[in-house]
Amino acid sequence: MLGDGHMAKVIKGNSYFTIHRKAEHHEYNLWTKSCLIKKGLLVSSTYPQIKQSGGSHSFLSSYFRTSRNKFWSKQRSLWYKNGKKVLPREYIKNNFNKTSFLLWFLDDGDCHGRLSTDSFSMDDVIFLRDIIRQKYGIDFHIGHQFNRPQHPILRCPKDKIKDLLTIFQPLNVSVACMSYKLSFNQL
Repeated sequence: MLGDGHMAKVIKGNSYFTIHRKAEHHEYNLWTKSCLIKKGLLVSSTYPQIKQSGGSHSFLSSYFRTSRNKFWSKQRSLWYKNGKKVLPREYIKNNFNKTSFLLWFLDDGDCHGRLSTDSFSMDDVIFLRDIIRQKYGIDFHIGHQFNRPQHPILRCPKDKIKDLLTIFQPLNVSVACMSYKLSFNQL
C-alpha cells in the first residue's frame, strides 16, 4: 500500500485490492498475484489482464485485482480515512520490513535511489524517512520532483546506494521487468 496499490471501496460487501501498472510491468503483476496466492489470499482468476487505460492519456495497462475479502476491508479501514489514503503509522511501525521496503521501492523507486511519496503529507514523508533510518541506518534526504515542490521524494545518498542494495539482495526477487530499478546509476 505504500506504493501503487489501493483498496477499492464497494457499496455492498467486502473491499478488494487492485493495482494498475504500465503493460510493460505485466510480469510484476503476475509475480504479485503468485505472492498473494502463496499467502493464502484469494485472487481473481481473470486478473491480471492487459487492456487500454481510460482517460485523456490512454495507454496499454496491466490491471490486477484480488477477490473481495474481509481482509481487504480491514486493510481499507486502516489505510483510508474519509475516502483519502492515509499512512497508518502504528501499522507501519509493526509491519515495515525488508520485503515491504522492496515492494515499495519496486513500485515507486527508481535507478537513482529515489522514492516517490506523492500521496503522503510532509509529516508522513518525514515519518517514512525516519522508519528507514531506524530500521536500516540509511538517512534518506527529502526533496521534490523536479519543478514540483508539492510532490516530495525520498533520496538515498549516493554513498549509501550499496547499503540499499544490500538490504534488497537477500530477498532474491527476480522480476525481469523491474530489474532496472535495482541497477542503480550513480551520477
